[in-house]
Amino acid sequence: MFEKTILDGYAGLIFDMDGTLIDTMPVHARAWGLVGEQFGYRFNSQIMYDLGGATVRTIAAAIMQEAGMPQQHLDEVVLAKRKLSYELLPKESKLLPTFDIVRHYHQQKPIALGSGSHRQMINMLMQKLDIGHYFDAIVSADDVAHHKPHPETFLRCAELAKVEPTRCIVFEDADLGVQAGLSAGMDVFDVRTQEIIKA
Repeated sequence: MFEKTILDGYAGLIFDMDGTLIDTMPVHARAWGLVGEQFGYRFNSQIMYDLGGATVRTIAAAIMQEAGMPQQHLDEVVLAKRKLSYELLPKESKLLPTFDIVRHYHQQKPIALGSGSHRQMINMLMQKLDIGHYFDAIVSADDVAHHKPHPETFLRCAELAKVEPTRCIVFEDADLGVQAGLSAGMDVFDVRTQEIIKA
């Protein structure tokens, strides 16, 4: 059982979205498989989990390479994946237990969202689940030059939320995100292990 009091010492809370706050990963995995079928290739969706926190373009390139699909089709694959995600996610996404922490600290501490997803996808999910008002700042893949494991996403969250980075804690479910949080000088709560990793 997670004791929320362990967060009392932090000034700001920063959350990843996919797999941390919203249960989207199984839908994304299925979508990758379906996109592979569209193009006549066997896509290994495990690669998406291994690259959790990366952009759809980075994941697509890795999946295509493993499947032996020429990279010249990258743009087509990314477009097909986005189209399918926009169809499937609104119907199948739901909040994960970590969202209870967001509810608990809403209007008590600055809360930011730092995601490798694109702004349009984030906006769609925020609207569908009616949760946008919980966040003081939202940073998407479109808002940064360098994506996770680079710390820019989380540093930008801290800046927009007006909190010192070292006084923030990041909630993450993927290795690239954990690395990004630690590189930003922030402690990280790994939702997979339910443990805090000190910066």
